[in-house]
Amino acid sequence: MLVSLLFLLIATIFLELGNGLLGVLVPIQGERAGFSVVTIGTLGTLYYSGFVVGCMFLPRIIRRFGHIRSFAAFAALGSSAALIHALAIAPLPWLALRAVVGLCLAGLLIVIESWLNNQATPQSRGHVFGLYMAATWFGIVGGQLLFSVPSSETFQLFAVVAIAISLSLVPVTLTTGAVPTIPQVTSVNLVGLYRLAPVGLVGCLAVGLANGAFWTFAPLFARAWSGTSLGVSLFMSAAVIGGALSQWPIGRFSDRVDRRWVIAAVCLASAAVAVSLLLDFVGSNWIFLGLTALFGAFALSLYPLCVAHVNDRADPEASVEVSSRLLLVFGFGAIVGPFLASFLIAELGITSLLGFIASIHVALALYTFGRIKAASPVPEPERTVFTPSPPLAHGTQAVVELQQSAEDDDDVAHPEQHTAGDQR
Repeated sequence: MLVSLLFLLIATIFLELGNGLLGVLVPIQGERAGFSVVTIGTLGTLYYSGFVVGCMFLPRIIRRFGHIRSFAAFAALGSSAALIHALAIAPLPWLALRAVVGLCLAGLLIVIESWLNNQATPQSRGHVFGLYMAATWFGIVGGQLLFSVPSSETFQLFAVVAIAISLSLVPVTLTTGAVPTIPQVTSVNLVGLYRLAPVGLVGCLAVGLANGAFWTFAPLFARAWSGTSLGVSLFMSAAVIGGALSQWPIGRFSDRVDRRWVIAAVCLASAAVAVSLLLDFVGSNWIFLGLTALFGAFALSLYPLCVAHVNDRADPEASVEVSSRLLLVFGFGAIVGPFLASFLIAELGITSLLGFIASIHVALALYTFGRIKAASPVPEPERTVFTPSPPLAHGTQAVVELQQSAEDDDDVAHPEQHTAGDQR
Protein backbone atom coordinates (compact mmCIF):
# COMPACT_ATOMS: atom_id res chain seq x y z
CA MET A 1 0.00 0.00 0.00
CA LEU A 2 2.66 2.55 1.03
CA VAL A 3 4.96 1.75 -1.92
CA SER A 4 2.06 1.90 -4.36
CA LEU A 5 0.90 5.22 -2.91
CA LEU A 6 4.41 6.64 -3.18
CA PHE A 7 4.67 5.59 -6.84
CA LEU A 8 1.35 7.25 -7.70
CA LEU A 9 2.34 10.47 -5.93
CA ILE A 10 5.65 10.52 -7.83
CA ALA A 11 3.74 10.07 -11.10
CA THR A 12 1.49 12.99 -10.12
CA ILE A 13 4.49 15.24 -9.49
CA PHE A 14 6.01 14.40 -12.88
CA LEU A 15 2.72 15.06 -14.68
CA GLU A 16 2.16 18.39 -12.95
CA LEU A 17 5.78 19.41 -13.52
CA GLY A 18 5.27 18.94 -17.24
CA ASN A 19 1.84 20.54 -17.32
CA GLY A 20 2.87 23.46 -15.11
CA LEU A 21 5.85 24.25 -17.33
CA LEU A 22 3.84 23.87 -20.54
CA GLY A 23 1.12 26.19 -19.23
CA VAL A 24 3.69 28.99 -18.87
CA LEU A 25 5.70 28.08 -21.97
CA VAL A 26 2.87 28.10 -24.53
CA PRO A 27 1.61 31.70 -24.15
CA ILE A 28 5.14 33.12 -23.81
CA GLN A 29 6.48 31.29 -26.86
CA GLY A 30 3.30 32.04 -28.78
CA GLU A 31 3.80 35.76 -28.14
CA ARG A 32 7.46 35.52 -29.20
CA ALA A 33 6.38 33.76 -32.40
CA GLY A 34 4.05 36.63 -33.23
CA PHE A 35 0.72 34.97 -32.42
CA SER A 36 -2.13 37.44 -31.95
CA VAL A 37 -3.71 37.91 -28.52
CA VAL A 38 -6.92 36.31 -29.79
CA THR A 39 -4.95 33.28 -31.00
CA ILE A 40 -3.30 32.91 -27.59
CA GLY A 41 -6.73 33.14 -25.94
CA THR A 42 -8.03 30.47 -28.29
CA LEU A 43 -5.10 28.24 -27.29
CA GLY A 44 -6.40 28.41 -23.72
CA THR A 45 -9.96 27.78 -24.89
CA LEU A 46 -8.99 24.63 -26.79
CA TYR A 47 -6.87 23.31 -23.93
CA TYR A 48 -9.79 23.52 -21.51
CA SER A 49 -12.11 22.12 -24.18
CA GLY A 50 -9.88 19.07 -24.54
CA PHE A 51 -9.68 18.59 -20.79
CA VAL A 52 -13.44 18.78 -20.26
CA VAL A 53 -14.14 16.44 -23.20
CA GLY A 54 -11.58 14.03 -21.74
CA CYS A 55 -13.31 14.09 -18.35
CA MET A 56 -16.60 13.26 -20.07
CA PHE A 57 -15.57 10.51 -22.45
CA LEU A 58 -12.20 8.99 -21.49
CA PRO A 59 -13.46 6.98 -18.48
CA ARG A 60 -15.17 4.58 -20.90
CA ILE A 61 -11.88 4.20 -22.80
CA ILE A 62 -10.07 3.39 -19.57
CA ARG A 63 -12.72 0.82 -18.62
CA ARG A 64 -12.43 -0.82 -22.01
CA PHE A 65 -8.65 -1.07 -22.38
CA GLY A 66 -7.43 -1.08 -18.79
CA HIS A 67 -5.66 1.50 -16.67
CA ILE A 68 -2.03 0.79 -17.52
CA ARG A 69 -2.55 0.53 -21.27
CA SER A 70 -4.69 3.65 -21.28
CA PHE A 71 -2.16 5.57 -19.19
CA ALA A 72 0.66 4.53 -21.54
CA ALA A 73 -1.32 5.66 -24.59
CA PHE A 74 -2.26 9.03 -23.05
CA ALA A 75 1.32 9.65 -21.85
CA ALA A 76 2.83 8.80 -25.25
CA LEU A 77 0.36 11.05 -27.06
CA GLY A 78 0.73 13.88 -24.55
CA SER A 79 4.53 13.88 -24.54
CA SER A 80 4.60 13.72 -28.35
CA ALA A 81 2.23 16.68 -28.56
CA ALA A 82 4.50 18.66 -26.26
CA LEU A 83 7.49 18.03 -28.54
CA ILE A 84 5.57 18.87 -31.70
CA HIS A 85 4.99 22.36 -30.26
CA ALA A 86 8.71 22.99 -30.83
CA LEU A 87 8.72 21.48 -34.33
CA ALA A 88 5.68 23.24 -35.77
CA ILE A 89 5.56 26.79 -34.40
CA ALA A 90 2.44 28.06 -36.11
CA PRO A 91 -1.09 28.89 -34.89
CA LEU A 92 -3.06 26.05 -36.49
CA PRO A 93 -0.83 23.17 -35.28
CA TRP A 94 -0.66 24.65 -31.79
CA LEU A 95 -4.44 25.02 -31.59
CA ALA A 96 -4.84 21.30 -32.31
CA LEU A 97 -1.98 20.35 -29.99
CA ARG A 98 -3.44 22.24 -27.03
CA ALA A 99 -6.70 20.32 -27.36
CA VAL A 100 -4.77 17.04 -27.53
CA VAL A 101 -2.71 17.89 -24.43
CA GLY A 102 -5.84 18.81 -22.47
CA LEU A 103 -7.54 15.57 -23.51
CA CYS A 104 -4.53 13.43 -22.58
CA LEU A 105 -3.98 15.10 -19.23
CA ALA A 106 -7.59 14.43 -18.26
CA GLY A 107 -7.11 10.73 -18.99
CA LEU A 108 -3.81 10.55 -17.13
CA LEU A 109 -5.21 12.18 -14.00
CA ILE A 110 -8.36 10.03 -14.04
CA VAL A 111 -6.18 6.91 -13.99
CA ILE A 112 -4.05 8.18 -11.09
CA GLU A 113 -6.98 9.43 -9.02
CA SER A 114 -9.06 6.31 -9.48
CA TRP A 115 -6.06 4.19 -8.49
CA LEU A 116 -5.43 6.30 -5.39
CA ASN A 117 -9.10 5.98 -4.53
CA ASN A 118 -8.84 2.21 -4.80
CA GLN A 119 -5.76 2.12 -2.57
CA ALA A 120 -7.33 4.22 0.19
CA THR A 121 -9.49 2.86 2.98
CA PRO A 122 -12.37 4.87 4.47
CA GLN A 123 -10.12 5.71 7.42
CA SER A 124 -7.12 6.78 5.30
CA ARG A 125 -8.89 8.45 2.36
CA GLY A 126 -8.58 11.99 3.75
CA HIS A 127 -4.87 11.54 4.43
CA VAL A 128 -4.21 9.90 1.04
CA PHE A 129 -5.84 12.67 -0.92
CA GLY A 130 -4.24 15.31 1.27
CA LEU A 131 -0.90 13.93 0.08
CA TYR A 132 -2.22 13.89 -3.48
CA MET A 133 -3.18 17.56 -3.20
CA ALA A 134 0.28 18.38 -1.86
CA ALA A 135 1.92 16.49 -4.74
CA THR A 136 -0.29 18.32 -7.24
CA TRP A 137 0.51 21.80 -5.94
CA PHE A 138 4.21 20.93 -5.57
CA GLY A 139 4.36 19.74 -9.18
CA ILE A 140 2.60 22.84 -10.51
CA VAL A 141 4.96 25.20 -8.68
CA GLY A 142 8.00 23.15 -9.69
CA GLY A 143 6.98 23.23 -13.35
CA GLN A 144 6.49 26.99 -13.28
CA LEU A 145 9.88 27.51 -11.65
CA LEU A 146 11.50 25.38 -14.37
CA PHE A 147 10.61 28.11 -16.84
CA SER A 148 13.29 30.30 -15.25
CA VAL A 149 16.05 27.77 -15.98
CA PRO A 150 18.29 29.26 -18.72
CA SER A 151 17.98 27.49 -22.08
CA SER A 152 19.60 28.34 -25.38
CA GLU A 153 16.78 26.92 -27.52
CA THR A 154 13.00 26.78 -27.29
CA PHE A 155 13.14 23.05 -28.02
CA GLN A 156 14.88 22.33 -24.73
CA LEU A 157 11.99 23.44 -22.53
CA PHE A 158 9.42 21.58 -24.62
CA ALA A 159 11.70 18.52 -24.34
CA VAL A 160 11.66 18.89 -20.54
CA VAL A 161 7.85 18.82 -20.64
CA ALA A 162 7.89 15.65 -22.75
CA ILE A 163 10.46 14.01 -20.46
CA ALA A 164 8.42 14.78 -17.34
CA ILE A 165 5.23 13.33 -18.84
CA SER A 166 7.11 10.26 -20.08
CA LEU A 167 8.74 9.67 -16.68
CA SER A 168 5.30 9.50 -15.07
CA LEU A 169 4.90 6.17 -16.88
CA VAL A 170 7.60 4.50 -14.79
CA PRO A 171 5.95 4.63 -11.33
CA VAL A 172 2.47 3.91 -12.74
CA THR A 173 3.59 0.75 -14.53
CA LEU A 174 5.24 -0.42 -11.30
CA THR A 175 2.12 0.20 -9.20
CA THR A 176 0.60 -2.89 -7.62
CA GLY A 177 -2.79 -3.56 -6.08
CA ALA A 178 -6.30 -4.30 -7.25
CA VAL A 179 -7.43 -2.81 -10.55
CA PRO A 180 -9.38 0.36 -9.72
CA THR A 181 -12.87 1.03 -11.00
CA ILE A 182 -14.37 4.26 -12.26
CA PRO A 183 -17.98 5.02 -11.34
CA GLN A 184 -20.52 5.52 -14.09
CA VAL A 185 -21.67 9.14 -13.78
CA THR A 186 -25.38 9.68 -14.32
CA SER A 187 -27.03 12.85 -15.54
CA VAL A 188 -28.05 15.70 -13.25
CA ASN A 189 -30.52 18.37 -14.36
CA LEU A 190 -28.68 21.70 -14.39
CA VAL A 191 -31.95 23.62 -14.12
CA GLY A 192 -32.80 21.66 -10.99
CA LEU A 193 -29.29 22.24 -9.67
CA TYR A 194 -29.67 25.98 -10.23
CA ARG A 195 -32.97 26.01 -8.34
CA LEU A 196 -31.31 24.10 -5.53
CA ALA A 197 -28.16 26.25 -5.16
CA PRO A 198 -28.04 29.18 -7.61
CA VAL A 199 -25.02 30.83 -6.00
CA GLY A 200 -22.97 27.64 -6.33
CA LEU A 201 -23.86 27.00 -9.96
CA VAL A 202 -23.48 30.61 -11.11
CA GLY A 203 -20.31 30.81 -9.04
CA CYS A 204 -18.74 27.83 -10.81
CA LEU A 205 -19.48 29.42 -14.18
CA ALA A 206 -18.15 32.85 -13.13
CA VAL A 207 -15.00 31.46 -11.53
CA GLY A 208 -14.40 29.37 -14.65
CA LEU A 209 -14.55 32.53 -16.76
CA ALA A 210 -12.09 34.33 -14.48
CA ASN A 211 -9.65 31.50 -13.77
CA GLY A 212 -9.58 30.25 -17.36
CA ALA A 213 -8.53 33.72 -18.48
CA PHE A 214 -6.00 33.98 -15.65
CA TRP A 215 -4.19 30.71 -16.39
CA THR A 216 -4.07 31.52 -20.10
CA PHE A 217 -2.80 35.12 -19.92
CA ALA A 218 -1.08 35.40 -16.53
CA PRO A 219 2.34 34.42 -17.98
CA LEU A 220 2.04 37.32 -20.46
CA PHE A 221 1.00 39.68 -17.66
CA ALA A 222 3.99 38.53 -15.60
CA ARG A 223 6.32 39.01 -18.55
CA ALA A 224 5.02 42.55 -19.08
CA TRP A 225 5.64 43.24 -15.39
CA SER A 226 9.11 41.71 -15.03
CA GLY A 227 10.54 41.28 -18.52
CA THR A 228 12.41 38.16 -17.36
CA SER A 229 11.82 34.43 -17.25
CA LEU A 230 12.56 34.42 -13.51
CA GLY A 231 9.92 37.09 -12.96
CA VAL A 232 7.34 35.01 -14.83
CA SER A 233 8.18 31.94 -12.72
CA LEU A 234 8.03 33.86 -9.45
CA PHE A 235 4.70 35.53 -10.33
CA MET A 236 3.01 32.27 -11.32
CA SER A 237 4.46 30.41 -8.34
CA ALA A 238 3.35 33.11 -5.90
CA ALA A 239 -0.24 32.87 -7.13
CA VAL A 240 -0.24 29.07 -6.90
CA ILE A 241 1.35 28.97 -3.45
CA GLY A 242 -1.18 31.51 -2.20
CA GLY A 243 -4.01 29.36 -3.54
CA ALA A 244 -2.58 26.22 -2.01
CA LEU A 245 -2.11 27.69 1.46
CA SER A 246 -5.42 29.52 1.71
CA GLN A 247 -7.94 26.82 0.84
CA TRP A 248 -7.88 24.98 4.16
CA PRO A 249 -8.37 28.00 6.50
CA ILE A 250 -10.93 29.70 4.23
CA GLY A 251 -12.76 26.44 3.70
CA ARG A 252 -12.86 25.51 7.37
CA PHE A 253 -14.17 28.97 8.25
CA SER A 254 -16.91 28.58 5.62
CA ASP A 255 -18.02 25.33 7.32
CA ARG A 256 -19.10 27.40 10.36
CA VAL A 257 -21.03 30.27 8.73
CA ASP A 258 -23.37 30.85 5.81
CA ARG A 259 -21.01 29.88 2.99
CA ARG A 260 -22.52 32.50 0.68
CA TRP A 261 -21.13 35.30 2.85
CA VAL A 262 -17.67 33.76 2.51
CA ILE A 263 -18.05 33.47 -1.27
CA ALA A 264 -19.08 37.13 -1.53
CA ALA A 265 -16.27 38.28 0.77
CA VAL A 266 -13.63 36.28 -1.10
CA CYS A 267 -14.89 37.69 -4.42
CA LEU A 268 -14.59 41.28 -3.18
CA ALA A 269 -11.19 40.60 -1.62
CA SER A 270 -9.93 39.09 -4.88
CA ALA A 271 -11.20 42.07 -6.86
CA ALA A 272 -9.59 44.51 -4.41
CA VAL A 273 -6.22 42.76 -4.62
CA ALA A 274 -6.45 42.69 -8.44
CA VAL A 275 -6.91 46.48 -8.45
CA SER A 276 -3.99 46.80 -6.02
CA LEU A 277 -1.82 44.80 -8.43
CA LEU A 278 -2.65 47.23 -11.21
CA LEU A 279 -1.79 50.20 -8.99
CA ASP A 280 1.53 48.59 -7.96
CA PHE A 281 2.40 47.37 -11.47
CA VAL A 282 5.63 49.37 -11.55
CA GLY A 283 6.28 49.33 -7.79
CA SER A 284 8.30 47.10 -5.47
CA ASN A 285 8.89 43.59 -6.76
CA TRP A 286 8.41 41.95 -3.36
CA ILE A 287 5.22 43.85 -2.59
CA PHE A 288 3.92 42.93 -6.03
CA LEU A 289 4.68 39.24 -5.45
CA GLY A 290 3.06 39.41 -2.02
CA LEU A 291 -0.09 40.87 -3.57
CA THR A 292 0.04 38.13 -6.22
CA ALA A 293 0.09 35.45 -3.52
CA LEU A 294 -2.85 37.18 -1.83
CA PHE A 295 -4.74 37.29 -5.13
CA GLY A 296 -4.14 33.56 -5.64
CA ALA A 297 -5.27 32.91 -2.07
CA PHE A 298 -8.69 34.37 -2.81
CA ALA A 299 -9.19 33.65 -6.51
CA LEU A 300 -8.14 29.98 -6.37
CA SER A 301 -10.30 29.18 -3.34
CA LEU A 302 -13.58 30.27 -4.95
CA TYR A 303 -14.28 27.12 -6.95
CA PRO A 304 -14.14 24.67 -4.01
CA LEU A 305 -16.25 27.12 -1.98
CA CYS A 306 -18.94 27.07 -4.68
CA VAL A 307 -18.82 23.27 -4.90
CA ALA A 308 -19.16 22.97 -1.12
CA HIS A 309 -22.16 25.33 -1.16
CA VAL A 310 -23.96 23.21 -3.77
CA ASN A 311 -23.20 20.01 -1.85
CA ASP A 312 -24.63 21.64 1.30
CA ARG A 313 -28.03 21.64 -0.41
CA ALA A 314 -27.77 18.56 -2.63
CA ASP A 315 -28.57 14.95 -1.80
CA PRO A 316 -25.38 13.37 -0.37
CA GLU A 317 -26.09 10.23 -2.42
CA ALA A 318 -25.76 12.30 -5.62
CA SER A 319 -22.38 13.88 -4.79
CA VAL A 320 -20.59 12.23 -7.73
CA GLU A 321 -23.19 13.40 -10.23
CA VAL A 322 -23.42 16.89 -8.74
CA SER A 323 -19.65 17.39 -8.71
CA SER A 324 -19.30 16.16 -12.29
CA ARG A 325 -21.94 18.63 -13.49
CA LEU A 326 -20.22 21.46 -11.63
CA LEU A 327 -16.94 20.54 -13.29
CA LEU A 328 -18.64 20.85 -16.69
CA VAL A 329 -20.14 24.24 -15.78
CA PHE A 330 -16.75 25.44 -14.51
CA GLY A 331 -15.13 24.00 -17.64
CA PHE A 332 -17.55 25.83 -19.92
CA GLY A 333 -16.61 29.07 -18.18
CA ALA A 334 -12.90 28.27 -18.54
CA ILE A 335 -13.43 27.57 -22.25
CA VAL A 336 -15.20 30.88 -22.88
CA GLY A 337 -13.15 33.06 -20.49
CA PRO A 338 -9.82 33.13 -22.37
CA PHE A 339 -11.58 33.83 -25.66
CA LEU A 340 -13.57 36.76 -24.24
CA ALA A 341 -10.57 38.16 -22.38
CA SER A 342 -8.44 38.06 -25.54
CA PHE A 343 -10.57 40.70 -27.25
CA LEU A 344 -10.37 43.00 -24.23
CA ILE A 345 -6.61 42.53 -23.96
CA ALA A 346 -6.15 43.13 -27.68
CA GLU A 347 -7.89 46.51 -27.30
CA LEU A 348 -6.62 47.69 -23.91
CA GLY A 349 -3.40 45.77 -23.26
CA ILE A 350 -2.41 42.90 -21.00
CA THR A 351 -3.05 44.81 -17.76
CA SER A 352 -6.78 44.69 -18.56
CA LEU A 353 -6.65 40.98 -17.64
CA LEU A 354 -6.96 41.85 -13.95
CA GLY A 355 -9.79 44.27 -14.70
CA PHE A 356 -11.62 41.46 -16.52
CA ILE A 357 -11.18 39.11 -13.56
CA ALA A 358 -12.09 41.75 -10.96
CA SER A 359 -15.30 42.67 -12.79
CA ILE A 360 -16.42 39.03 -12.84
CA HIS A 361 -15.72 38.62 -9.12
CA VAL A 362 -17.58 41.83 -8.26
CA ALA A 363 -20.57 40.71 -10.34
CA LEU A 364 -20.59 37.34 -8.55
CA ALA A 365 -20.42 39.07 -5.16
CA LEU A 366 -23.38 41.30 -6.01
CA TYR A 367 -25.39 38.31 -7.23
CA THR A 368 -24.51 36.44 -4.03
CA PHE A 369 -25.69 39.32 -1.84
CA GLY A 370 -28.99 39.27 -3.70
CA ARG A 371 -29.41 35.54 -3.10
CA ILE A 372 -28.56 35.94 0.60
CA LYS A 373 -31.57 38.26 0.94
CA ALA A 374 -33.80 35.93 -1.09
CA ALA A 375 -33.10 32.58 0.61
CA SER A 376 -32.21 31.39 4.09
CA PRO A 377 -28.86 29.69 4.80
CA VAL A 378 -28.28 25.98 5.24
CA PRO A 379 -28.28 25.05 8.96
CA GLU A 380 -24.77 24.32 10.21
CA PRO A 381 -25.45 20.62 11.08
CA GLU A 382 -26.52 20.00 7.47
CA ARG A 383 -23.45 21.52 5.83
CA THR A 384 -20.87 19.34 4.15
CA VAL A 385 -17.17 19.53 5.01
CA PHE A 386 -15.16 21.76 2.69
CA THR A 387 -12.77 19.85 0.41
CA PRO A 388 -9.80 21.66 -1.19
CA SER A 389 -9.20 21.14 -4.90
CA PRO A 390 -6.42 21.85 -7.39
CA PRO A 391 -6.91 24.31 -10.26
CA LEU A 392 -9.08 23.15 -13.14
CA ALA A 393 -7.12 20.96 -15.57
CA HIS A 394 -4.77 19.88 -12.76
CA GLY A 395 -7.19 17.36 -11.25
CA THR A 396 -10.39 15.44 -12.07
CA GLN A 397 -11.78 14.62 -8.63
CA ALA A 398 -15.24 15.62 -9.80
CA VAL A 399 -15.18 12.64 -12.17
CA VAL A 400 -13.95 9.89 -9.85
CA GLU A 401 -15.08 11.72 -6.66
CA LEU A 402 -12.42 10.07 -4.51
CA GLN A 403 -14.73 7.45 -3.11
CA GLN A 404 -14.95 3.67 -3.32
CA SER A 405 -17.40 2.34 -5.91
CA ALA A 406 -18.64 -1.06 -6.97
CA GLU A 407 -17.94 -2.66 -10.32
CA ASP A 408 -20.13 -1.00 -12.95
CA ASP A 409 -22.34 -2.95 -15.30
CA ASP A 410 -19.93 -2.64 -18.20
CA ASP A 411 -17.13 -4.31 -16.26
CA VAL A 412 -19.41 -7.13 -15.19
CA ALA A 413 -20.73 -7.71 -18.68
CA HIS A 414 -17.27 -7.60 -20.32
CA PRO A 415 -14.71 -9.04 -17.88
CA GLU A 416 -12.41 -9.96 -20.75
CA GLN A 417 -11.72 -6.27 -21.35
CA HIS A 418 -9.42 -6.15 -18.30
CA THR A 419 -6.02 -6.73 -19.81
CA ALA A 420 -3.52 -9.17 -18.41
CA GLY A 421 -1.16 -6.28 -17.69
CA ASP A 422 -3.68 -4.76 -15.30
CA GLN A 423 -4.36 -7.85 -13.22
CA ARG A 424 -2.74 -7.74 -9.83
